[in-house]
Amino acid sequence: MDTYLDAKLTPNDHSRTVIADVCGVKNETLTAVFCQTSGIDEPLAKSIEIINKSQNTNAIILLPRELDQPTLEEPVRIALETGKATMEVFGWFGDTFQETFRETLGLIELLGNETRMRMLAPLLERSGAKRDYRTRINPKLVYHNISALSDAGLLDENIEGAYELSQFGKTVLAEFITFLEKTRKTLNESRTREVKND
Repeated sequence: MDTYLDAKLTPNDHSRTVIADVCGVKNETLTAVFCQTSGIDEPLAKSIEIINKSQNTNAIILLPRELDQPTLEEPVRIALETGKATMEVFGWFGDTFQETFRETLGLIELLGNETRMRMLAPLLERSGAKRDYRTRINPKLVYHNISALSDAGLLDENIEGAYELSQFGKTVLAEFITFLEKTRKTLNESRTREVKND
């Protein structure tokens, strides 16, 4: 399945653009995924209403908790009844929230360091030799941070002695950069709204 983040979907009549958090495309069928942290809001209900009319699009709504079906807006109820949409609940939210929260904060603390990010970001493209790091970063910081990143399972050392991201490291770093970009966009939009309201 080809996958796209922050996908903009437009119906044939161009009446309205639907923005999905993730969109997958397989055999000319679209699956739009909406990650909702605050339940079903009006923009989502309007998006689902458009998806209900579509012949080649289905939706998945991800939620942190179960919702009371009778309180759902009509387009969402119709989509669930007809199979145009499914609702999935984050299984960890109730059962393992504390553990997930603690592990996530640990990773954010590890990645929320400028030196570590300067070490990791280039590894998305190619492996990094120790000498490359020493020329750009204080050697004491290099050894301390390499140890922390390796212990967290983000870095591997290959047979040539160069560092590269582990598969876990590639996934986590890509997700973290996506999170930062989405946060940046949200902050910019909030500032723009504040300026317009002034």
